[in-house]
Amino acid sequence: MKYPVHVSGRVLERTLDAVLDLLGNSQHLLFAAMARLTAGTPSHVVAPTGPAEFGRKRNEIARIFQSPMMLRGLEIALRLFEEVYRDVDVQGGVPGYRPVDLLNLLRIETEQPDETISLSTDMRWIVEWPIRLPVAGPETRMSCEWLARPWGAVVPPYVVNYLSSAATARRQRRNDAAVALLSIAAEATLRDVLSSHGYSFTHGAVSKDVYAYSRAQVTADAAAGTYIVKFHDAMPLGVTDFGSSFAGAPVEIKLKRVPKNMSGTRIDLNIVAPNPLHEHWTTATVATAGVSTVGGLGAALDIARNQVACVTAEDLALDFDEVLQAVRNNLVHLSGAALDTPLPRFDFFKSGFALRDFLLDDLLVQDFVAAISRFVTVQYVKLRRSGTLYA
Repeated sequence: MKYPVHVSGRVLERTLDAVLDLLGNSQHLLFAAMARLTAGTPSHVVAPTGPAEFGRKRNEIARIFQSPMMLRGLEIALRLFEEVYRDVDVQGGVPGYRPVDLLNLLRIETEQPDETISLSTDMRWIVEWPIRLPVAGPETRMSCEWLARPWGAVVPPYVVNYLSSAATARRQRRNDAAVALLSIAAEATLRDVLSSHGYSFTHGAVSKDVYAYSRAQVTADAAAGTYIVKFHDAMPLGVTDFGSSFAGAPVEIKLKRVPKNMSGTRIDLNIVAPNPLHEHWTTATVATAGVSTVGGLGAALDIARNQVACVTAEDLALDFDEVLQAVRNNLVHLSGAALDTPLPRFDFFKSGFALRDFLLDDLLVQDFVAAISRFVTVQYVKLRRSGTLYA
């Protein structure tokens, strides 16, 4: 499994030593867990027969950790730390330490500046980034859950990367970039949420049924000055039903030519006819079934909130819908007047409040950062629990 975070072998080895030091006379818990995890694999570490072998076994584990990718060192390390915490928690701690003390050790630095991963009490790995407010404000952190057994990834790697980049931009006080990246992360989350409810984001997908063509033959009666249309396929209503459908009166229709390519080599006919002439002239066979489609972030928010009702005000404050749409539709796409997009919901701050004002207000941006990162995690946890997100 390819992880969105990377941890050096040196850091994993340092964490291993810290855990062994905390375990003290209970180090056998770690070696037994490692033996279970690696059984039947090329990296199998046999449990030591006694404390005299602990040092050598420690070195065997460190060798695996030193190759985070090639020997699956990172994956094995995370699973090992999970197992050790579970065993320590079950027995209420080890002499001199509580289970929470072990969790405090399992705050691991990644290869990205200021990025850490940590294990939660419910056995999920969380990736965290500091978000610093200017002018000596308190440091807060943005986080998301990214790994849990047996789900694997909780928040998908590409969304984790958006959040990570947004955190970096926020620390650099580039609020426009941070908010833009968070809006993309929110839209990606909404796409996955609505896809689980049967909605399609496929380009060119049709939202209504497309019916099959009816086959017909056209001949001309020059003497009578009429054209004769004879259908080959069975229709829902036949010729004998025509009088009942239209009370014996002639049916007026309108036709026009519709060029279908630039060269003019294909010209179709468009027919406008009263009901129920389509039942007489066209088949009811569906060639392509329509699917529920979503046409952009605004439509996605509306569907999620008002039709499917899978996103509530508790999940994401309604006020931020306006910000998300303004950013995604204007700032991300670099429209000329993007920063002047009005945000009427925020007019209580001042009349004519616009996106520019929002981005200049660090406290509002801080609220937005916290809300979006929380929204992303909550939605993906729901999807994983329900089993409706792709593997």
